[in-house]
Amino acid sequence: MKRRGIIVKLFAITATFFLALYAIVLLGQLLFFERFYEHHKLSALEKKLKSFGEQYEQMKGDDTRISREIALFINRNKSQLAILTPQGKVLHDNPFRIVIREEDGHEVKISLSPFGSAKGRELQAAKLKRGDRVEVEGFFEDETLRDWLYPVMIKKAGVKEIRGPEGLETPFPKTRLSGEITELLLPGLKQWNMRQGMLSLALEEWFPLKEELAAELQKGNMVKEEWADSWSGVRSYIAIQPVIRDGRLTELVFAFASLQQISEAYDALQLFYVYIGIGGFALILLLSLVFSRIVSKPILSLNSVALRMAKLDFSAKSPMRRNDEIGSLSDSLNSLSESLDLTLKELQQANDQLREDMENKRQIEHMQKEFVSNVSHELKTPLSIVRGFAEGLKDGVGESKRERYMEVILDETEKMEELVKDLLELTKLESKSIKLKKTTFSVSELMEDIVDKLSHHLNVKQLKVVTVTANEQSVIADPVKIEQVLFNIMMNAIRHAVPGSEITVRIDSEHDRVRVAIENDGEPIPDDQIDHIWERFYRTERSRNRKTGGTGLGLAIVKLILELHESRYGVMNTGRGVSFYFVL
Repeated sequence: MKRRGIIVKLFAITATFFLALYAIVLLGQLLFFERFYEHHKLSALEKKLKSFGEQYEQMKGDDTRISREIALFINRNKSQLAILTPQGKVLHDNPFRIVIREEDGHEVKISLSPFGSAKGRELQAAKLKRGDRVEVEGFFEDETLRDWLYPVMIKKAGVKEIRGPEGLETPFPKTRLSGEITELLLPGLKQWNMRQGMLSLALEEWFPLKEELAAELQKGNMVKEEWADSWSGVRSYIAIQPVIRDGRLTELVFAFASLQQISEAYDALQLFYVYIGIGGFALILLLSLVFSRIVSKPILSLNSVALRMAKLDFSAKSPMRRNDEIGSLSDSLNSLSESLDLTLKELQQANDQLREDMENKRQIEHMQKEFVSNVSHELKTPLSIVRGFAEGLKDGVGESKRERYMEVILDETEKMEELVKDLLELTKLESKSIKLKKTTFSVSELMEDIVDKLSHHLNVKQLKVVTVTANEQSVIADPVKIEQVLFNIMMNAIRHAVPGSEITVRIDSEHDRVRVAIENDGEPIPDDQIDHIWERFYRTERSRNRKTGGTGLGLAIVKLILELHESRYGVMNTGRGVSFYFVL
């Protein structure tokens, strides 16, 4: 299951991603394509209608050019166009025609509006051109003028006659005439079904214009609306571009575009997208499965090698040799296997050596502790003798410099005796053999006793101790050991305080614990030494002699006592000096 897990996940992710993308594209087409296409078509129609209106202003009186431009507009935009008066009278509408010259030189315009799309294709197939002779049967719009003829039949020599729609009846008398084609203006093959009747219905329904529409046209603004025929319900789009001459509305360019074709095409497109959607869905699933297998195959192979390496079997090697990232990963995995094998062997050797070194270190530390204990014990007797001789000298034994010798012997004796005591105390604390005798007491009261005992040392350096308490609570600890902690920290503060300054002792409570901080004015502890001050015999001032310092064991003893109390402690440099703190 694990081996096929990545295939399933990769297949699911890939298929989901592409199916989501495919669904978005299909939904976009189904939901928005019709409106997008309508908007695009109508926006283009409006721009071209406005451009036509500007051109029309320059074509006043040139009927031939006007007809050609109308025909060009209709062919290019697949819409109907008419030039009207503001009252709705048609000046120019369907421009498609054939002009023939009769024997007497009279020219007759043959309207092509009676021919629909089917007959239009026949007329297109006849390949009419200028100079061809044709016979036309039809009726004149005006028998008096005899300028426009509406045909029911057109025949070219050598080509089958072309008749208009079946059942075309008219009350006007029919006329047959023949002549030579002098002008030919045919619509494109797709424009024969020109919906001329729809244009007439639109004109009848729109005119006379509503007052608000007429007002907009008078301002020179284009009027545009979607219109549905009340009889058939066919949707169309109508745009009217005003023609302004000398500040007066003279003509209207009336454009009519059917939206029915867009709806019909969109309906067919929806069905097409259903079929293509099913095929695309199946293709995406198939390609996603193939892709996931191709991508995951080398990964599964590398995973097999990695699993053997996880079991410390570094003999496994990846056989893949490729010039891509997978090949690079394979080489890296082989290199890692070799490196781990070598490193593991070296680590085993180092581990054995470390065990040996640690054992030696424990033996040395044990010997050191015994040495300190033995030295401390052995020093007691000679120290007592030195002290006895010093007292003898002080009583009058010896004649020269006896006072000097006496003071030196006594001073050294006291320091050596203090060292011995500290060494013994440190050894006991390190051996964890001391049992704490905890009781309840006040730290501030204990601090007062210590300050009183150290009054001589404070007076020598003219130091003042200020104790600040806040919500102090009693603590549960070993009062003897805590007194030793406070004594050692105070002595350290006195040694490093600036003469004439203050030593501040702050005692406050925080979450049922008492925090004690002792701060003195003086030089800060260097940052690289602040973690070492708790070590035995460590001195931040390397050149300091025994006359200006203690034994070097006071803070080490403080550390061990506080650790026995499971106390949080530390030291920090402040703006004025150094502050030692601990929490009970």
